[in-house]
Amino acid sequence: LPHRGRSRKRVLVLCTGGTLTMSSDPSAQGALAPVQGALTDYMSSMRELTDDPEMPEIVSHEYIPLIDSSDMGPGDWAVIAQDIATNYYHFDGFVIITGTDTMAYAASAVSFMFQNLGKPVVFTGSQIPLREPYNDARKNLIMAIIFASSDTVSEVTIFFHDRLLRGCRATKVNTCKLLAFDSPNIDSLATIGIHVEEKDHLFLPPPKGAFRVRTEMDTRLITLRLVPGFDDAMIIHMIKAASKETVLKGLILQLYGAGNMPSLKNDLIECLKDATNDGVCVVVSTQCHTGSVIMGHYATGLALKEAGVVSAGDMTLEATTAKLAYLLGRQDLAIDEVRDLMGVDLRGELTPEGLMPPPPLASTYQKAIFKKNRSRIF
Repeated sequence: LPHRGRSRKRVLVLCTGGTLTMSSDPSAQGALAPVQGALTDYMSSMRELTDDPEMPEIVSHEYIPLIDSSDMGPGDWAVIAQDIATNYYHFDGFVIITGTDTMAYAASAVSFMFQNLGKPVVFTGSQIPLREPYNDARKNLIMAIIFASSDTVSEVTIFFHDRLLRGCRATKVNTCKLLAFDSPNIDSLATIGIHVEEKDHLFLPPPKGAFRVRTEMDTRLITLRLVPGFDDAMIIHMIKAASKETVLKGLILQLYGAGNMPSLKNDLIECLKDATNDGVCVVVSTQCHTGSVIMGHYATGLALKEAGVVSAGDMTLEATTAKLAYLLGRQDLAIDEVRDLMGVDLRGELTPEGLMPPPPLASTYQKAIFKKNRSRIF
């Protein structure tokens, strides 16, 4: 397809490592380890990429050294985002190859780092190394490149197995199956079978402003998953110690169901109230795989809301942590603005409150408002 005077589109493939690039390492008792240069060699011999005139021109770059995704964090994600920004006007799309363990965190973080993204950025990897005779790496790589040359995608995504997912809606759900990622609260953007089925109504619209990148993330936050019978005195001590010693800025609590915690834990609620008064952004997410936090639906949730705690809505934990770190890293935002923006859909990571299904045992009035909002939007 003609594009800016070229006969083919151009896609930049950035490789950080991961299972896709791995081979057994004799020096590590046969454990898998990334092999520098292997991906570039494999891609140069893949006739699907080199001989088909409809496939884009591919330029690959392997970071040195290749690293396991478990060793990656905000600094590494910032490097990826900055490299894409540097090459933004030289390529039509971008593929990021990385390990699966933290891929959803990376995709979420990069989603927030980009403002007014107008080109596809596709994360991918594999459960089986590319060098193995039977693998999922080859298909994932080819389809990621195809979607990276698409005219309909203008957001950060993950392609894995047979589906394209919004990056800030994805989460890893399986360690040993090829269908390793899911998007719990929104359908996949596209699925592949004999044909590619794109769900056009789900894609983010093209941007209206100039492309910008903000890579600063404030990582002074902690995430706590509560379990029945927990010792609230230990949690209170940890929060107070973190606030004093490291200037805690964000606290994410994974609570039960719609965002509930034991109603008798008054000391913990008072501690959370003190933390919000001290400038900590406290966010509640649900431990459930699907669904949303509905603060105020139950009395325990209402107590948290009155303490200044904010809801993560139906965001994944990956999106919640990345979004909070991104907003806290914005030097132009006051803490109250950070709290407000946690409830605002910035990159398609969150279902707006007016479009949420009515909660269990909702009143007829609530259900009517939901139906009205739904018909107005759709």
